[in-house]
Amino acid sequence: MSKFFKQLSLVPKPLRYKLMVAFSLMSIIPLLLTIYLATQFVFPKFASEMASISIALVITIFIALLGLYLAKEMIEPIVKMAIDAKRIVGGDLEHSVEVSREDEIGDLGRSLNLMAERIRDNISELKNYGEKTKEINIDINKKVMALSGLLQIGSLISGGGDLKIILDLLADKISCLEDSNPTIIMLANEETNTLDPISILNFKSPEILKRPVLLGHGLIGRAALEVSDIIIDANTEEITPEIEELRKVYEVKNAIIIPFVVHKKCSGIMLTGNNSNAYIYNKDDIELLRVFTKQATIAVENDTLIKKAGELEVADELTGLYNASYIKERLEEEIKRSMIYQRPCSFILLKIEAFDAYCNERGRMAGEAALKRIAKLISSNLTPVDKAARFADEEFVIVLPERNKREASAICKEITKNIEELVIDPKAEKKWRNLKISTGISENPIDGAAGVELILEARNRLKESIVQSKKQA
Repeated sequence: MSKFFKQLSLVPKPLRYKLMVAFSLMSIIPLLLTIYLATQFVFPKFASEMASISIALVITIFIALLGLYLAKEMIEPIVKMAIDAKRIVGGDLEHSVEVSREDEIGDLGRSLNLMAERIRDNISELKNYGEKTKEINIDINKKVMALSGLLQIGSLISGGGDLKIILDLLADKISCLEDSNPTIIMLANEETNTLDPISILNFKSPEILKRPVLLGHGLIGRAALEVSDIIIDANTEEITPEIEELRKVYEVKNAIIIPFVVHKKCSGIMLTGNNSNAYIYNKDDIELLRVFTKQATIAVENDTLIKKAGELEVADELTGLYNASYIKERLEEEIKRSMIYQRPCSFILLKIEAFDAYCNERGRMAGEAALKRIAKLISSNLTPVDKAARFADEEFVIVLPERNKREASAICKEITKNIEELVIDPKAEKKWRNLKISTGISENPIDGAAGVELILEARNRLKESIVQSKKQA
């Protein structure tokens, strides 16, 4: 029965059908009734009675109102749908059209809702793509910066740059990878069996971190001893007391520790971290940090090789005399020999006064020329047994086997006199034509039984000589 009434109802009928019905009710049927009434009223002879006219008018008005209501029921949902559609177009994609009809208006509402849903999905996908693109751009920029840093560090290493400068730059580049993260680099000290901090960046309390770390002590010491990486982040399953201690000391929640490995032995470590919540080090970040630590390994190994090469060298490149490392070894050997045979061995230290001022006034090239001439003069005053060396920038030393302090003093005076009488630069001002020399002399075993002791005593005598010279001036 309900199905029968539903078929008779206009609700499931198409909009065109409803419009025809509404038009008929509002236009055709009232028109026909009007004609009928006119025949009855205008031509009374055809009318039977006034009551029928009244009934016809009431029926006409009712039908017109019914048609008006029907038209209103069709127009209002369209107007409401237009407002809803305008709201969606305005950007309120979460809004939806209320659908309560089964005709074309209902179909249109469902279509609008489906279209809005698809737009929401597309915008969501675009946002995801935008975030992914942003992450890719950040990753590309990070890798470009890393490559630039690696090239810069590589250039310093190949140029034989100072290890401290290289490691400072390395720490800076590592910290910049993740927005100024705290970073520390330590080098292994074989004599003390510790890791000594070299470069410290972006820590709140850097003074605390300047203390050496014992090998095998804590996470850092264990990473160095075991030559293994240690990663602490949201994936860390067990928070041990060692991890808690590291987090407290270095004030980071997440950290990665990577050792520098030279010939399967730790030569230092790098630690970098951050305080992000639920942070996880991804594979690319770890590999990038390992590349930087490999650069650090190369820098450390290169510095070691340079030092060893320097130790193997005997002569000073500028003057041709022996260098400091060689003369120290020779001094120790001569002291041992002198002690065995109960013979003296003297040590002379000579320093050019105001040499920095001379170089500033006359230029570095003129200073080097002066050093060469003085070195040649010193060599000409020595026997084949004696050994002379350039000890520092403006310092020379002489080892005199078989000579006591009195004999060494006589030789020293002769050399000093010759140097001070030497016209270094005839074209220079009078005060720079000759250079003044201060000296210090020591003898084994009177002033010491080791090379270090003789050098220290000679330097103390040199300081006294400089003070005396200033008083006389």
